Amino acid sequence: MSDLEYEMEQEAPTREEYGLESWAALGKAERRVLGLLFHKHAGQSFSSLLPPEVWAKEGLSGAEANQAFAMLRRKRWISSVHKSWGECTYYIPQRHLIVLTLVCTDHANPMVEAMNEPVMRVICEAKPHVAAELLHLVAWIEREALPLTSKGIIHKRSVQKLSTLTILSSADFEDLNIAYEHADLYPVHVVILLDMLLCLNLVQQADNEFEIRQEQLQQWISLPWSEMHREIFQVCMDRYGGSEPIMQHFRYQLALLTRGLNEWYRISNEQDHPKIKSWLMALAGWGFGEVGETADGALAFRWLMNPAELMGIRRSTRSVEADVARHHTQVEVEEASARVYVQPDFEVMVPPDVSPGVCWGLEHYCERMIRDQMSIYRLCKERVEKAESIAGGQERQSAVQFLEKYSYGSLPEHVMGALKDWTRNWEAQMMKQTQKQTQTQTQMENQNTVSLVKEVGSNLIHKSPSFVYRSAAQGLLQGRMKTGMAAGRNADLLHMGGVQQDEPAWSLRKADVPETWHREWRKYHMSTARQIALQAIEWQVKLGVRKGENTFVLIPQHVKGHEHWTLEAWCLLDNGESVCTTEWRTFTPEGWDTMRLILPEHV
Repeated sequence: MSDLEYEMEQEAPTREEYGLESWAALGKAERRVLGLLFHKHAGQSFSSLLPPEVWAKEGLSGAEANQAFAMLRRKRWISSVHKSWGECTYYIPQRHLIVLTLVCTDHANPMVEAMNEPVMRVICEAKPHVAAELLHLVAWIEREALPLTSKGIIHKRSVQKLSTLTILSSADFEDLNIAYEHADLYPVHVVILLDMLLCLNLVQQADNEFEIRQEQLQQWISLPWSEMHREIFQVCMDRYGGSEPIMQHFRYQLALLTRGLNEWYRISNEQDHPKIKSWLMALAGWGFGEVGETADGALAFRWLMNPAELMGIRRSTRSVEADVARHHTQVEVEEASARVYVQPDFEVMVPPDVSPGVCWGLEHYCERMIRDQMSIYRLCKERVEKAESIAGGQERQSAVQFLEKYSYGSLPEHVMGALKDWTRNWEAQMMKQTQKQTQTQTQMENQNTVSLVKEVGSNLIHKSPSFVYRSAAQGLLQGRMKTGMAAGRNADLLHMGGVQQDEPAWSLRKADVPETWHREWRKYHMSTARQIALQAIEWQVKLGVRKGENTFVLIPQHVKGHEHWTLEAWCLLDNGESVCTTEWRTFTPEGWDTMRLILPEHV
């Protein structure tokens, strides 16, 4: 099984387990508690539940909210970590944010709306997609190297080269206000590109340089552009947007509440949150979409890539095997159909549908002149000669063989002649390399069998993980945890294993009160009725009162007075499934005939 197939097989159960069906299986109180916590915190951490009055407005007593919260933890909708000083913090895991965005949008104040009118103007066009920029950057690192100083800093000359190497610029991302070390030395677009490479496991930072992870790189190059975009988009979602809950909500709504490509959506930004515009501008910089403006000055956005695919959302009927087959078929189609145009002036015109593998080869034989929808490379003697000394991510083939395979028509004769002249020593170099590999093979076969077994075992233990992005990946931007806690990266945080559900106060002390208080509807003396109301407040449970044929469910808050006392409470007017209407009222014991405590177990 390939690494790609393994990764897709591992992801499939998670996608099914935490879908809409899992949400529907939650209890009514659990859905309300989870919806409110999602609205308040999104994927950020929190240390305590919301105040009782918040739950009361949702028709929940404090005891019901706490019990629902405990069940959500047991069902893994809420996770927790202990800090080293003993404090426990909670968060909604990232895997749940998609479905919660879909089912709780009303709670989270929708900020993305379909437009009936056209945009007045496009204020930021999309740049060509960032995936090709990452290939361009990796090819440069492989060719030129990226050493570090003794302080672990990239040399100033290298930073300057990286800054001009790409079509991206600091202006695309400066309004994101990303904080990082050495901000006075590294432009923000350079940091983002390098951070992406690290998070995608394409490079790793060693003691004295950035090293390319060749195995992961070869797997990455084999992907179609669409799957590269999906992995890159997950990095962008997790690491570069604002950490505030409003920004998490906005990022997920923008990706999930839009129907597809080339449709403009109005961005509701009543609070004039500056980071909303900065995120849209960054998306345009990465090539995911374009930013516009409506006639009344509101922001608008349209996707140029399918947001559902970027989020990794699949139809439930599609199997893992079908996805693997689609991947291999797509790569074969791209390689079979996409061709470059080799011009007599040594320029190579590259249409946008040319596969990543072909672009990777061109990076080694050519200089990139123009990056656009139709990119232009120029064959270069120095590059062709140097490509013969490194693997270049390709099978060991000459520039002529490569271009004959991937270009439309025959190569111009004088271009072919020049290429053959530039690579006249290629066969000799290949022969030397073959001889060297044969010698190495022989030496390995002559090694002691025990040593060989140990070496193989070590390789298996330390085998690098797949290239697919994981939120715990280390990058240059340490600590930018945008969704969830990502606690595995912090030494002072420890994930909690099993969830131990503490017994609520009403359950532990239920035997201390007469059973009739919560089992039967009865009329009580005013002093006893007052005691029952106080008990409901202490236990944070509901209180039921009846007057004739009318039954009122109350969430009591305050008892005022003694002999002639009153009860202030939230009264449930609508006990519906998704919406519960409550009203703040004041009651007197003369206002009802019978009463009882309503414990969560009876709800």
